[in-house]
Amino acid sequence: MYAQNDTIPGEAEYRKHYDCRYEEGNILVVQKKGKTLDYATSWGVGNAGFVIRMEAIYDLEFANGKRYRSGVIKNITTDSISISTTMNANCAEYEGIPYKIDTYALQDIKIARFVNDASLGLFTKKKIDKDYELVVQKVPKAKLCPALLTFPKRNNEIKVCHYILTKQGYSILYETNGFLDYMEYPVTWN
Repeated sequence: MYAQNDTIPGEAEYRKHYDCRYEEGNILVVQKKGKTLDYATSWGVGNAGFVIRMEAIYDLEFANGKRYRSGVIKNITTDSISISTTMNANCAEYEGIPYKIDTYALQDIKIARFVNDASLGLFTKKKIDKDYELVVQKVPKAKLCPALLTFPKRNNEIKVCHYILTKQGYSILYETNGFLDYMEYPVTWN
């Protein structure tokens, strides 16, 4: 039996740490012209493009030259995208930047970077130019809600772990005292 406010097992505990629900909303399909990406099966970066989902982390640069290395996508509308300056307020303080959410027109997205090797600082860079089209698609579950993980080797500390799109697919990014770190193994969906 679920706890009084749970609609899924553990939801009440999750809500103590983070509020995200799998609801209808928009995703942004960034695809090469002439190609078609199926959002339901696209969980990585390929030659045809990639998908941007709300509540996941991306490394995006916009027309004004501003780069968000670990920005969480907070909203996608038919003509705009909202991104946080970094994963959370602790990270912003650690990085010495204000934590805020900025909104841009979709056509202002100019570069997306994807980690190849976090330890070596290697990235794949995709220029979002005239060869790409940006397709906003309404889907039943638009958000890629963070996972709530318990770290047994840290006295069972509970962490909100966001998904970040890397060259190999989604990985988990978590924060400790403002410092961001990657989970050591890839994430798979069944």
